[in-house]
This record gives sequence, structure tokens and C-alpha cells, in this order.
Amino acid sequence: MSRRIALVSLHTSPLATAGSGDAGGMNVYLVGLAGALRARGYEVELLTRDTGDPDARDPHARTVDGVPVRFLRAGPRASVPKARLAALTGEFGRAMSELPAFDLVHSHYWLSGAAALPVAQGWGVPHVLSLHTVAAAKNEHLAPGDEPEPAERLRAEAALVRDSDLTVAATQAERAAILQATEAAPGRVAVVTPGVDTHLFHPVPAATGPAPVQPVARDDVSAHPATWKESESGSALPRDDRPTVLALARIQPLKGVDLAIRAVGAIPRGRRPRLVIAGGTSPGHEAYASGLHGLVTALALHDDVSFLPAQSRADAAALVREATLLLVPSHSETYGLVALEAAASATPVVAACTGGLVESVLDGVSGMLVDDRSPDAWGRAIDDLLHDPARLADLEAGALRHGRTHSWPHTAEHLAAFYDDLLERNSRHDGPEWRA
Repeated sequence: MSRRIALVSLHTSPLATAGSGDAGGMNVYLVGLAGALRARGYEVELLTRDTGDPDARDPHARTVDGVPVRFLRAGPRASVPKARLAALTGEFGRAMSELPAFDLVHSHYWLSGAAALPVAQGWGVPHVLSLHTVAAAKNEHLAPGDEPEPAERLRAEAALVRDSDLTVAATQAERAAILQATEAAPGRVAVVTPGVDTHLFHPVPAATGPAPVQPVARDDVSAHPATWKESESGSALPRDDRPTVLALARIQPLKGVDLAIRAVGAIPRGRRPRLVIAGGTSPGHEAYASGLHGLVTALALHDDVSFLPAQSRADAAALVREATLLLVPSHSETYGLVALEAAASATPVVAACTGGLVESVLDGVSGMLVDDRSPDAWGRAIDDLLHDPARLADLEAGALRHGRTHSWPHTAEHLAAFYDDLLERNSRHDGPEWRA
């Protein structure tokens, strides 16, 4: 008999485009994991809040792998700022409790756990938690101008880790942060590394050579007109043949996109690559987004920097594949899934030496970690790689080897072992006794 698993994502729909609004790596994680668990024979369902989006009106909404997505009513059928969603966790939990009981509940992000843990306890089934970001660790590496996570979240995460049957971390760094912040029993926090869709993220086929960067509507591009040309379809494509460095991220201070702009500005003009920034502005960070455009103007980088909107998964994969380097200048990252996607695409990464990035990027193998947030240090790192073909080729090969060691089926296999152990223990009423 197949086991029914609920994957709960209250604050963001798994069907949302990564890089838009509050959608990001967690959305990608949920879709990849759900599909791989379904392939292993679990009956998986994704639960999220009904925000009135068109997907919510489709009773047969599913992911690309055929996993059902159920939209639960909690609060208005409209977007609600993340800071106000904690007030809706009780209503979401009540809607969830009216569903037929699942055999196991896996909550993603603290808001989901706050809503779903009491439901799982009421059903008498195991509850698994993935925080995806640890509030205490995020506050330790706060970006300038960013708001610290509130005490309410810090207390909630500690309680959720204490009361869940298992907490899953993506990296050893995240596990250490959870243990430090919550004083949880070490055996109740396990590491399961994320996977990557290697069918979508792959190198440029050698026989065909590089394909053009995926076109986007001209209205969605902020760049000097001289750097773009019209294609037959009326879309905009980069004109020059300079190397492209890519920052693929939501526009918010945490992601440090301002450092990517300053780094390119620190490279001498005759050696300067083109920087493409792709991602939508996270709610509440409109001033930061406007400041990025102002920074481009102040540094006279109109010919060097362009902005693209949030991309579909296929278009994001094409951008990553065609970029010479991916830049991840985040102030903190729990894992940095995009770095793994770049590796699978044979695109080396230049990343900040922080948090989970020290595990998703193998320094000197799949990319380079920069332990200095100065634009000059980043500019030198980028410039040195772009003008050292032998080293760049070594990193491309190393990145591909690294990327191929990760897959969603492998992640699902690892996580399923924990699920099955929990389910067996629960059926015997032995209680959880975990060993990390």
C-alpha cells in the first residue's frame, strides 16, 4: 500500500515562477522532490495557500511531474505580505485538518510548520520539518538595509524543531546553525542534500556550440539600447560577443546583487564582461531594486549591465548554460541551489564564502569562493577567471562532475529512508529515536 505524503508550503505556491515574488530555490526544491518521491511510489500531494491565482481555480492543478497541488483557503484570496502570514497559520491548519489524514506531513519553512505540526499531531502521524532558512543564521549575516527576522520566528523555529519528529537540513552548515539556535538533540536533525534536474540543466551540446541567450520581451529589459538588437520575433538579444556573467536571483538585499554590479564596474573597461541580472523584485524591496538601476547609472555601466525579469525554468536553464560564470554574492544562503544547477550546466560559480555555499560550491573544483565582499576582490576574481582559459576549462569540467553527483532521485532515496523509518516506528508506537 502506497503511503500518502503531504508536502506543505504555506507561503509560496510550488507552481510559482522561481525568481518572482517570494518564489525561489524552495519552490524548485518542492517540485523536484515531489516528483522524485512520486516516482518511488509515494502518493504525494503539495499543499499551499489559495492566493486567488489562476492555478488555484484548477481542481486538477499539478506539477510538471504530475504531483497534485491543493490550494487551501486561509485569509483573503490575494497575495499577503510574508510578515502577515503568521496570523493565517491557524486558519490554514484548520483547512488542512478537514482533508483525509495523510500518513506523514513534511512542512517546508517555519510558517508551514506552524500551521501543519498541530494537524499532524492531531492525526497521530509523523511530522518532518525543513526550515530552508534559519532565522538566527540569517540575522547573523544580515544585508545592509535588510530587516532582521522577528523574535516570533526565532521562538517558533526552536519550538518546531523540538516538537517535530525530524528536521531535515540541506547542509552540514545548516544543521550546525539549527543545533546552535534551537538546542535540539543532534539525533533529531539530519542532512539530506538537494538534487538538480539534470535533464533541464546540462551543458551546451558540443556538436552544436553555444546557442543564443534566450530572448525576453524588450519591455522587460532595462539596458542601454545600444547593447541590444532586434531579432525577427521582435525580442531583444545581446549584440556583442563579450563573456556573460549571470546573477540569477530574486532582487532583495540578501542576494547581494549590488556587489555583482560593483564588481563588474571594478574591472577595466576593455576587459569588462557583460552582466545579466535575472529575477523579479521581492515584495517590500522595491527601493533596493530602484537603487540597483541608480547604481548602474552612477557607475556608467549602461553598456555592461542588463536586467531581465523572473525566468521560466527552461529559460533560466538556457541563461545558466550560456553564461561563462554564475555569480552568487549572497550575504547568506542555506544551500544555494542555483549554484548546483550551474554546476550541472558546466558553468563555474563565483560565490560568497558563506553558509551553505561552502558546500554547494567546491572551491577550486566547481567554482571559486570569495571570502571578501569588496568590489575589487570580486572584480579580480571574475577577471582572473575570464582571462585564464585553462583554469576556466578545468572549473567547467569540475563543475560538471560535481553537478552529476546530485539528482532528485538520489535526494528522494535518502529522504525516503527517513520517512520509512518514521512510518515504521509510528506504526509500532515506539516514538522517534534518530541517529543523524
